[in-house]
Amino acid sequence: MKERNKLPLLFILLFIAGPVYFTFSQQSVLRNEIDKILRFDTDIDFKKTPGFIIAVIDNDSTYYLSFGTKVEKEKIEFNRNDIFEIGSITKVFTSSLISILMNEGKIKESDCINDNIPAEFRNPRLGHLTISDLLNHQTGMPKRPSFFGRKEKVMQNPYAYYSEKDLLEFYRDFIPDTKTFEYSHTNYALLEVVIASVTSKNYQDILSDKIINPLGMASTFVDFPESKSNFISPGYDRSGKKVLPWSFKSFKGSEGVKTSAEDMVTFLKANMKMSGTGLDSIFDNNFGRNEFRSFNDQLSVSMGWHNINKNHFNIVMHTGMTSGHSAFVGMVRETKTAVVIFANSSLGTQDLGLQILRLINYNWKRINS
Repeated sequence: MKERNKLPLLFILLFIAGPVYFTFSQQSVLRNEIDKILRFDTDIDFKKTPGFIIAVIDNDSTYYLSFGTKVEKEKIEFNRNDIFEIGSITKVFTSSLISILMNEGKIKESDCINDNIPAEFRNPRLGHLTISDLLNHQTGMPKRPSFFGRKEKVMQNPYAYYSEKDLLEFYRDFIPDTKTFEYSHTNYALLEVVIASVTSKNYQDILSDKIINPLGMASTFVDFPESKSNFISPGYDRSGKKVLPWSFKSFKGSEGVKTSAEDMVTFLKANMKMSGTGLDSIFDNNFGRNEFRSFNDQLSVSMGWHNINKNHFNIVMHTGMTSGHSAFVGMVRETKTAVVIFANSSLGTQDLGLQILRLINYNWKRINS
């Protein structure tokens, strides 16, 4: 394991570099600083993670940087339009759909789940559970349903054979334990069912109507259109074997979205009131709601986002992983800064993403402003 020595970088930021605002002419400076983080402060191995693209938002400026290679053993750089699976980051799209439907008066956080589930699958033992409980992982449901593995015919494609009927049968038969935080893909698979019940549309169509089209996110989708099949970035598993994208019979609302770095930047800007669309104010309301303690006292969850309450800034983030891709998004809304990392490996880049956020925020001007 590489030795981690974070003091030199921190001293550079605080005492030498001054305010770290990267103009177009400073993009090479940003790359050099990220190179230092990669060299001294992370364990990323380019033999296991061939490459990744990083997008950095710093107020009105956005930078895209390619590291490693898009295709293993070939020198091909990523571009901002390359499409990746984002896995669990899908959840913040789903929670955003819920916030839009709430704004339209079609649903409330306090609505019971049972009221939005087909009658034959309602569970009287779960009559107390609400939409808010699904959004904030408070149902006590497992990460994946019990006996999920019986339908998992191909480990590299876990959702290909697990149907919505299977999901609803699990819900109908579920016996609740103590209601507490448990991060669960199942919660957001059920929110997909709720959204379909409220709108009478499938997940792809309602996502297009409410978010993708209003924001002009042309490279974002759930169901694979033929026109995008050649744009998906190749993905590699932990052994370095090339793997195919996941397919879904259910759980699209939990892990089904594919998107590009450029489109994710657009989405994050809407979450920082920077898109100039009506979604800015709707999404802004997501960050003033109750936060629920998650993994420890410094971490909480609210409307699908994970919050790190630490030091001078509140970091809002999420990560995602599939068999061949991993993704990180994080933002500091107070400073209008954000980082996106999409990698062509299932190994995560969360540590790198958080350190880049620190790089562009931990300087005297922002801390004391």
